[in-house]
Amino acid sequence: MRAFNAENELGITAEAIYQGNYNDLYTKIDAALQEGEPPQLAAAYIEQILAWEQAQADAIADLEPYVNDPQWGLTGAEQADFYPLFWKDDLVKGKRIGLPAQRSAYVLAYNTSWARELGFSAPPETPAQFRAQACAAAAANRLDADPDNDGTGGWAVNTAPSAILSWFFAFDSQVVKPDGSGYAFDTPETEKTLTFLKSLYDGGCAWQKSDASPDEYAEAEFAARQALFITTALADLPQLGAAMRSANNRDKWTVIGFPTADRQPVIGTFGPSFVVFQGRPEEQLAAWLLAEWLSAPAQQARFIQASSTFPTRADTLDLLDRYKTEQPQWAAAQALLANARSEPAFASWRVVRWVLSDVGTQVFRYYFTGDRISATLELMDDTAAELHARYAEPSPGTPIP
Repeated sequence: MRAFNAENELGITAEAIYQGNYNDLYTKIDAALQEGEPPQLAAAYIEQILAWEQAQADAIADLEPYVNDPQWGLTGAEQADFYPLFWKDDLVKGKRIGLPAQRSAYVLAYNTSWARELGFSAPPETPAQFRAQACAAAAANRLDADPDNDGTGGWAVNTAPSAILSWFFAFDSQVVKPDGSGYAFDTPETEKTLTFLKSLYDGGCAWQKSDASPDEYAEAEFAARQALFITTALADLPQLGAAMRSANNRDKWTVIGFPTADRQPVIGTFGPSFVVFQGRPEEQLAAWLLAEWLSAPAQQARFIQASSTFPTRADTLDLLDRYKTEQPQWAAAQALLANARSEPAFASWRVVRWVLSDVGTQVFRYYFTGDRISATLELMDDTAAELHARYAEPSPGTPIP
């Protein structure tokens, strides 16, 4: 902020105040809105921004007039520099509720050295290829001289909401109804997804630690060759590299997308946007100018080197040549943006996302059988519809948990 305060010519003074994690931030701003004292600018997830707006009418400033302002806005070239998917994320029902701040994704970490030893010269692009490689790794650990690694080797299960959603995307589940009125989970595509994941687990080609949390990344297991694939967040790639070094593992590894039938691996992206709250005109303009400055390539490049997330603007990559060389796995992830999909832009997604995690957890229970998938999806749809109705149109001033 010191740089912005020194550089801007309008004498604007910005102060950054740490608010904890995004859940903490949501709770604090929700309370501030009820008291009529919101901040001028914050970075929050789209579903959080929508919840604030729905809880209090006109709480959020529409940024479209600022974006297109001839004096203070972004030029056509600058607007086009934002990745189209990220730029579209914040445009909801004709209102620009935010400006992309950061984006991340879940990806699959893949041990290329071990895969070559198993006879595979390229990463899997289809679900069938993924199964073949995961099963080969599981068989290798089962048949080697070390009994302690039996039952490991393939894909280490991860049931975090965004991880399960990424698998849905891989099987072309649209997740949202065509008319945008809610969720659509009970579909043939989603049934194929869960059937595939269940078959991986039942065939011994996927495994899960008994004490695993939903977002278990299994970094140590990946480094110990107990998993050929693990699901990890883009922002956690540095920790995975550190785990490999700590284990003295010199294997080559990379990141890939979730395999699809058409050989175009996908990822699901998510992340915060800058949101400007309603206030006096001069306050809103100052907040916009700070958001605009923070979204510029120079500042974005600094964010990325600190957080290992995606750039929101293409020109940022020109400032990251050294970083791309030093972090080849991060560089590999950038190529996946061509087939990225965004998470649902609903206020209810804050709660519905955990339904995905619950379903994922059930699928990998020993007692869950494949013939229960259809009924599970029906229940999933019913639960999502109930939650969406509950959180879609709250009364003004009603806090959203």
